[in-house]
Amino acid sequence: MMDYGLLLIGIALLLVSYLVAVKKQTGLLAGFNEKAIKNKELLGKVVGGFFSFR
Repeated sequence: MMDYGLLLIGIALLLVSYLVAVKKQTGLLAGFNEKAIKNKELLGKVVGGFFSFR
C-alpha cells in the first residue's frame, strides 16, 4: 500500500528545488539574508541541487 503523504512531501521538495534552482526564487529559503549572499545564482543552484538529490 502506498503512503500518499510521503508522495506529496516528495513532490513538494521537487517543486521547491525547481523554483529555487531554476526560477531563482530564493525568497522561499528560510533565513535567507540578501545582504549576506553575494552570488544568488550559485546559492540557487546549490540549494536546489541539494533538495533534488535528497
